[in-house]
Amino acid sequence: MMRFLFPLDTAASFTVRIFGGAIALLVLVAIAARLLRRRRLASIAAVVALLVAGGWGLLGATKPAWLRAALATPVPIPRGDFGGWTARAPGLETGEIALSVDGRWVDTIALCRLDPRRHRFSVHWDGTPRAVEDWQRALGAELVINGSYFLPDDTPQTPLRRDGRAAGPTRYNSIHGAFVTGAGGGVAILDLKGKDIFAAIAPVSDEMVSYPLLVDASGEVRAPPARDWLASRTFIALDGDGQVVVGTTRSGFFTLRRLGEYLRASPLGLRTALNFDGGPVATQMVKTAGFERIAVGNAEISDGGDVARVFYQAHRTSRWKLPIVLAAFPR
Repeated sequence: MMRFLFPLDTAASFTVRIFGGAIALLVLVAIAARLLRRRRLASIAAVVALLVAGGWGLLGATKPAWLRAALATPVPIPRGDFGGWTARAPGLETGEIALSVDGRWVDTIALCRLDPRRHRFSVHWDGTPRAVEDWQRALGAELVINGSYFLPDDTPQTPLRRDGRAAGPTRYNSIHGAFVTGAGGGVAILDLKGKDIFAAIAPVSDEMVSYPLLVDASGEVRAPPARDWLASRTFIALDGDGQVVVGTTRSGFFTLRRLGEYLRASPLGLRTALNFDGGPVATQMVKTAGFERIAVGNAEISDGGDVARVFYQAHRTSRWKLPIVLAAFPR
C-alpha cells in the first residue's frame, strides 16, 4: 500500500499533490460555500487552507541540512572524516565516511572492502523481491547490496547474467559499465562505451550492467551534470590494489555527478566506480560471525521543493524490498 501511495517515481511532487491539492480543494469549498451563503463552512475551509499552507511553509523552513547544502549555489564541498578500515572477517573490512558542511552532518557513506581472492560474487534475481535480511538469510552471504535498475513489475531493466544464464532485456545500448565476475573468481568493471554489450558480457558467469560509470579507468567522471536529482546512492568500485569497494550513502546530498567527483578525489584510492540503483532501494548489509550492519538510504527527489517527500522518506520505517541484489561469499 505504501509503495502505491508513495511510488519510487520522483516525477510528481508529493508536496504539490498533498499540500497544493489540499489548498486548491479547500479554496474551491470556501468559494462554493460563499456562493451558497454558508459562511461558517466558508470560514472553516479558509482557516484549514491557511493551516495547510502553514504546514507547507514549516516543512520548507525546517528542511534538513543535507538538502540545504545540496541546493546551495555553489554547492559546498563537504568535509569527510574517514577513520580507516576495520577487519570483520578474512578479506572483508568495513568503514564509514561521515560528511559535514559547516559542522552539520550532510551524509554518511557506509563502506565495505573485499578481497576478490577470498570472496566470490554473484547476481541474484528470481522475480520475488525480498528485504535485504531475507536475501542474506536465504543466500548465507557476508555482503548483500541492491543491484541495478528494475521495471515496475520488478524485472531487470538492464542485462544481467546469473550463473551463466542471461536475464533482462535482449536488446540494450549502453555507454557506461558492467560489474562482471567469471567462474575463476576474477572481477572487473567493464567500460561498455563503443562495445557490443552482449558480446562483452557473454564470457562471464555473473554480471550486472548499470549506469552511470561514476569514474572510468582514465579518471573521467561520466555521470551527467543534473543538479536536482538528489538521492541515496549505492556504488561498486575497484581500488588501486584490485580490492572491491562498495558504498551506500544515507541521505540525498549527492547528485550522480557530485558523487563521481567526490569518489575520484576521496581517500579510498579508487580506479573505477559504477553506480547501482539508488533512492529508497539503496541498501547494504554486512554480516559476519562477529559483526552485522545494515545501511539503508532514505532520500530521492528530483525537485528541491518536494519537502513532503523528503519528510516522508526520512521518517518511514518500512524498507523497500529488493528485486535484484549482488552478494559476496567467502571462498
